[in-house]
Amino acid sequence: MTHAIIRMLLFALTFKALSCTSTEPIETKGFPVKNVPERDFKINIGTLHDTIASMFNFENQDKNKILNGMFYFYYPKDTKHLIYFSAETKDKAIFSKEYFSKKNTSNDIYVHAFGDVWPSKLYFSNKHSLGYRTPFIIKLTEIDTLSTRIKIIAESPTVINGTSGYSAHGAVARETAVAPTTIEEYSLLLFIASKLGDSSMLPLKLPAVD
Repeated sequence: MTHAIIRMLLFALTFKALSCTSTEPIETKGFPVKNVPERDFKINIGTLHDTIASMFNFENQDKNKILNGMFYFYYPKDTKHLIYFSAETKDKAIFSKEYFSKKNTSNDIYVHAFGDVWPSKLYFSNKHSLGYRTPFIIKLTEIDTLSTRIKIIAESPTVINGTSGYSAHGAVARETAVAPTTIEEYSLLLFIASKLGDSSMLPLKLPAVD
């Protein structure tokens, strides 16, 4: 009897896991001309590195039009929550230890949102925006002693497009790797430039509106 009950429970759990498995198709909007998330600044690399790392505090991000228009989520459906980023450097790495163990990363800044997901402006499924997330790398390269190039890279972008199973905490999100959009990267660059007093950047490019 005991073995029969165990088999029944295992069957029920397996059935529940399979029933929670789903995959949504990933679609993209037309986006022929991408943003270029790269900019040169006439600032020494050490000074620029420390300045950018200190930008990602609550005061700078809260009610910032550039970030708040891009990074948010709704929960419940009618309540908007803003997403705030944390910046890590090689000497203060927590979530970024693996990244900073690589060569040629000592001048970089690792920016993450603790795994939060925001609605993508490029990736959709059945006419609704898919959840998108990724940490970002702010890569600083010295041009000369007074100039530095910034390039922002999406480290590992994924979208949430269904469920992959079931756990004790509920359905497990299905994450699928996708190509970087340049939208989020350029938004972060616009934020940085605005804090540095540079208002001459091109406006953000977005996909075509249906």
